[in-house]
Amino acid sequence: MGNYSVPEEIRKLKPRGTMVKAINGKYYVYEYSCVVRPGGKRATRMGKCIGAIKEGIGFVANGSGLFEEDVTVLEYGQYAITVANSGNTLSILKEFFNAEDATYIYVMAMIHFANGFCYLKDMEAHYSMSWLSLRYPTLRMGYDNLSRIYDALGRRQGPVLAMEQALSERCSGTLAVDGHVIGSGSWCNDLSEKGYRFDSLKECQMNMVMAYDVATLTPVAVRVAEGGSPDKLSVKDLLGDIVFRDKLFLADRGFYSSSNIRLFSQDGNRYIMSVPGNCSDCKDAVADLSYTGIFVYEGNGKLVTVDWKRMDRDDCRVYVFRDKDEAAKKCTNYLLEMNQGKKNYTLEGYGKMKAYFGVYVLRTNDMAMAAEDVFAWYKKRWNIETFYNYFKNDADCSDFHQMDFCKVQGLSFVLMVSAMIHGEVQKAVSKLPSRTSVKDAILHSRMVKLNKRDGRWICTNCKKSHRELLEHLGASLTIG
Repeated sequence: MGNYSVPEEIRKLKPRGTMVKAINGKYYVYEYSCVVRPGGKRATRMGKCIGAIKEGIGFVANGSGLFEEDVTVLEYGQYAITVANSGNTLSILKEFFNAEDATYIYVMAMIHFANGFCYLKDMEAHYSMSWLSLRYPTLRMGYDNLSRIYDALGRRQGPVLAMEQALSERCSGTLAVDGHVIGSGSWCNDLSEKGYRFDSLKECQMNMVMAYDVATLTPVAVRVAEGGSPDKLSVKDLLGDIVFRDKLFLADRGFYSSSNIRLFSQDGNRYIMSVPGNCSDCKDAVADLSYTGIFVYEGNGKLVTVDWKRMDRDDCRVYVFRDKDEAAKKCTNYLLEMNQGKKNYTLEGYGKMKAYFGVYVLRTNDMAMAAEDVFAWYKKRWNIETFYNYFKNDADCSDFHQMDFCKVQGLSFVLMVSAMIHGEVQKAVSKLPSRTSVKDAILHSRMVKLNKRDGRWICTNCKKSHRELLEHLGASLTIG
């Protein structure tokens, strides 16, 4: 039998009036007709391919498969509550981008928010299987088009910088600045380097640095820096692109440096910064732990007692605070670890360290701020840690799988927009009658689907709890 011969058992399976052709071991079925050529000579003519014959199955027509059928069920609930409660984010985008670009960025950010971090190759599937494809039907969500958008956001940053500048001017005035490590397994990545987390990550990293409004729980600006660059250097790029005036910056010890202190002090800005233990400010401050004051701090619905003292300098104040509740917990935990025989936990070590449990050494250039307010504002810095916990664990932003510098910056901006959406939805969820997290709201609303019946889209799977959740969050159960 020749390479192009078709076995008899295969030919028997073809529809009448067709022919079978063997190509690379597969059998394709074509239209077939007889024609009369000039002179009365008969000949055969092969038409278009109409299907294939598959061994053990039979003839399968083109376009007849399940995956070629129209979609009749779409994801709805999670997108409905997001659209209903993120109008401000879309409005801000439309201030600085044209309507189409703003919509692309908004929809991409929404997909990240509703599903967790989403790779470019998966964006189109999420879009086409959701209500977004009905609400925004003209978008082209293929890989190549969205990749160009990421590149343009990182390479043509005029609108991005203008929007971040506006966000900085409209914010509450108190910003936490912090970094977040993004793993990167590619050696070809423009930003991927060995960083301080290399031993734990077992791969190179990039560093995302963000300015975050601790009052409104939304980001103001974001940059991704080289993985080998410490936070104290990375923040200079972020603050160098945007003018911050009359802001209060909250930063941890990773940002402590003389140059950053000048940076956080310019243009009428103030700072409260944790002081590293190896700095002279810290060593001088804790040389004598005789506290001169005491106050009660209320945080997370709990009252705790805080001892404090201060050390005045020409241009700043250094405070030492001791949270007695935190100190007691750390003492207990240390003794428990010691009793269990954990290495390096000794009674002698406990005696040396117990005085420093629950101790904060903070530096500020606000000479008028009361000690209680310095401590309370620094505690609010924890809001960005909570956000990064969401960002890493719930949103799963732990590995971008992007190598190009500009595309990484574009992606980071889209993720910042998704965080703005998260902030808006969080406000709405906090007003629900029962205590619910954003994650739970997304999970429960996801149960509500759109089903196509008699040519109309209707909401289905609407249990009472799902219906009430969507109604409380302003999402309609009627599709116009």
